[in-house]
Amino acid sequence: MTRRLRRLAAALVLGVVAGCQERLTAPAECPELCPGGESRVFDIVITPLPNADSSYVGYVARNAAGALLVSNGLPASEDRAVYRFAARPDSISVRDTLRAYTVDSTLLAVNLVARDTLVNGLTLYLYRIDPSVDTSATFASIDQQLVPTAIIDSIEVPDSVNAGLLQTVLRGPDVQKVALPTGAGGILAIGVAMAADQPCGARLGAAAAGTGASFISYVTLDVPDTGSIRRQSLTRAPAFNTFVTSAPPVPDDDFLAVGGEPSARALLRFDLPEDIEDSATIVRATLELVPRSPMLGLPSDPALLQAKALLADLGAKSPVTTDARFISSDTLAVGSADTVRLDMTNIVRLWQAATERPEAVFLSLLPEAASFTRPVFGSTRSGPVGAPRLRITYLEPFPFETP
Repeated sequence: MTRRLRRLAAALVLGVVAGCQERLTAPAECPELCPGGESRVFDIVITPLPNADSSYVGYVARNAAGALLVSNGLPASEDRAVYRFAARPDSISVRDTLRAYTVDSTLLAVNLVARDTLVNGLTLYLYRIDPSVDTSATFASIDQQLVPTAIIDSIEVPDSVNAGLLQTVLRGPDVQKVALPTGAGGILAIGVAMAADQPCGARLGAAAAGTGASFISYVTLDVPDTGSIRRQSLTRAPAFNTFVTSAPPVPDDDFLAVGGEPSARALLRFDLPEDIEDSATIVRATLELVPRSPMLGLPSDPALLQAKALLADLGAKSPVTTDARFISSDTLAVGSADTVRLDMTNIVRLWQAATERPEAVFLSLLPEAASFTRPVFGSTRSGPVGAPRLRITYLEPFPFETP
């Protein structure tokens, strides 16, 4: 072999060896290892299953609410609060002997939970009413008892006071306004009305929240066998309380009512498309609710709308989650008819991850059965108002190139 041929052969061998060397520090050049295409984002809007969105009424009654409503001329409703105190005994036991007493003075106290802070001149009026008042009371039956001859006292609320204890003390002849004759049962019941510079409302404390009214009697009893006089106080909390409204909500099966009293909750059932359930990445999910009309309420005391994931779908008795991650909430703007939006991203991701969980939510209002706001939204049956919408933004699986 000539020298020239040997050089050519050597060059070919070196070229083959160099071509088979690994390049450990260089990026891969094999096209089958590189992703092909690009990620795509989609938006989809789904509505509840037809006729599977419903409102259920009767969860929390007025007498079990965490606050009592009272108002004057408020467009949302006209309301009066009612307290019936536990019976006060006619005598006190001293040294194993029941002894009569004399009432020197009394104190009536109510708790102001919230008020319209934009309105001044708030005054509460306390009236004595029928001590047999119970859950059958109506606005008409209570309001007709709130007459000048039945007034106990009035409490002027300073404009700077937005919440707290309000009280009045009765002495001398005024004690007779709350006198409880011996043998008459010892029960005092009062009705509460209000006035202000403009139509407005307030929320008062209730027994269910441990903030109910108080009726305290300061008494003196003579103990003849010892020649001493003892002073004591007898405190009575409400055995019953409620409020009555001139405009109770009227259910309409074609719409979704939330709140009111007794409180209503709305159940929405959805059915996610299979491609979203199986492999999509949820970027965002938003529940959109269309109000039937501008929402009435107390402007400076808005209610909170909540959407809670279900643990099981049992209709009106469906248990809901207590896990804050799967509860969405937002305040409702009084006077607005704009679409209400709640972030449902975590809830929809839960439906996707836990297939045994129902694809449904319960809507409720806070405070329940104790809010001036009574929203009503469109349903799958409400026609022009529009059904609830669940707007989902998602990513499809990334399209890797096939080797």
